[in-house]
Amino acid sequence: MKVEKAGRRSIIGAMYVAAYVWSGAAVAQQAVHYPVGKTLFDAQCAVCHQAGGKGQDGLAPPLIEYPGRYATTEKGRAQLAATLLNGMFGEVKVRDKRYDFKMPSFVAASDEDIAQVLNYVVFDLNAKHGKAKPFTAADIRAARGKSMDGSAVRMQREIVTKELGL
Repeated sequence: MKVEKAGRRSIIGAMYVAAYVWSGAAVAQQAVHYPVGKTLFDAQCAVCHQAGGKGQDGLAPPLIEYPGRYATTEKGRAQLAATLLNGMFGEVKVRDKRYDFKMPSFVAASDEDIAQVLNYVVFDLNAKHGKAKPFTAADIRAARGKSMDGSAVRMQREIVTKELGL
């Protein structure tokens, strides 16, 4: 009986060690390279797009695939900046799901803050971002000169997704 208890303790102990090691490996794979962007995203964007950018059915699309692809082209980069600066409204499609929402404008945020959020979304939430380069405050400052309404931003998005084959 004592041998049986000792065996169980060993198995349980091994399970705890395995769980600890496994959880550490998972955390290491999810390193955050843009912590300021993550903090801002969690405070302002996650309410609709959810933690980790997974999206909310019918309301806000996931941000874990398309933004990484957008960031590889000039039109796509312009789309990402325009979306944060001007907001976007109307129905959009991601894969086979439709989302109909009104994303607010974050025009009052600083250029640096918007760049940090975009970099978090593109590089920390998206596994595939090709040879995309990080956004800078200068990129956002330049995008501010191209004001558009949320409907125009959505129409621009349709062009970008079509060109990227999304």
